Amino acid sequence: MLHNLKIEKMNIERVKEIITNLYLATGADHFFEQPLIGIASADDHLFVQYKKIIGDFHWTPDEALQKVFPEAKARSVIAWILPINQKARVTNRDMKDSPSLEWAKVRSFGELANEQMRIQTAKTLDAYGFPSIAPQLLQQKLGYNFKELGYSSHWSERHAAFVAGLGTFGLSATLITKAGVAMRIGTVITSLELPADKREYGDDPYAWCTECGTCISRCPANAIGKKPEDRDKKECCRYLFESIPKNRHKKYGWIDFELGCGLCQTGVPCENKIP
Repeated sequence: MLHNLKIEKMNIERVKEIITNLYLATGADHFFEQPLIGIASADDHLFVQYKKIIGDFHWTPDEALQKVFPEAKARSVIAWILPINQKARVTNRDMKDSPSLEWAKVRSFGELANEQMRIQTAKTLDAYGFPSIAPQLLQQKLGYNFKELGYSSHWSERHAAFVAGLGTFGLSATLITKAGVAMRIGTVITSLELPADKREYGDDPYAWCTECGTCISRCPANAIGKKPEDRDKKECCRYLFESIPKNRHKKYGWIDFELGCGLCQTGVPCENKIP
């Protein structure tokens, strides 16, 4: 731990202030609208259930935090939603087989700002004496292979945000939040105990999805079905990582970074609201 910041009262208001300040300081405000912030208890029963729902490889908050701080006890999971800006959403609505330039910019470079929001939030809390990590980035550092995990991961930020009361899933497996499905997510696990937000939808994972099916016709990979279990994660990933990057430099202007797709997140009733 850094322990180089003056100890002050750390509560939910201060945590939200830290995240909001980082939203501006990192440049995330150029790509996203104001963040929505939610808190989950690290002891929430759903994190244990995810071992069965997602796979036994999925970390509980304790398992993740203790990979970096073996003696620490996870108390809270901080999650935030970054709604994608209107320009990127509007331009992406007209796309049929690949993301608009504005959408790709958000995915490639806006996500870099989101990464720093994760890193700096965790480092700030740690500096105040509360061991904290950004699990999404930790699993990347440890070299996880999402193909070997069945196109899953050791830490799902969508599932963490669900526990934190920020949204429920749709047919496309994206999270429908109060700001819609066109968004990015960030999470931090911390030893700081914060009051957990109540899930107004309870434990119903699809409470905010009307199953209208609009996202089905928006998917260029035909990877979305009429029921959640019909989603083809493998085909979605193949299209995302193999088809879309073709002619990347000529079409978008840069060589690397993920471009995203987001067609199922735009031009749908849940794009920027609960339908």
